[in-house]
Amino acid sequence: MAECIVYFEVHDRNGEVHKLRGLVMLEEGRKPTAAEVQEMLSMMGYETRIADDKQYVYEPLSSSAFERIIVKKMDNGEETFTPDPMLKALAESMMEKNRRSI
Repeated sequence: MAECIVYFEVHDRNGEVHKLRGLVMLEEGRKPTAAEVQEMLSMMGYETRIADDKQYVYEPLSSSAFERIIVKKMDNGEETFTPDPMLKALAESMMEKNRRSI
């Protein structure tokens, strides 16, 4: 078993953003699924439903103090996974520029 640290933001209905992190236990070399992250959130007291399983976005099951939860980064110690497609595209474009010969 390996640990995966999940970095996420809780967006309150009043506009505040709280940056938190949680822990998911997985088999080596695997990324957590949206359902596994949802279970972690439930253990932390956030009753949610999956709004977007590819981007790891969650919404409250009932009226709650928070509007949504967005996973920003996951780190399993070997690699870091970011579900944000814009950030991923930006990183890939920067890596491509570094590969070009001068």
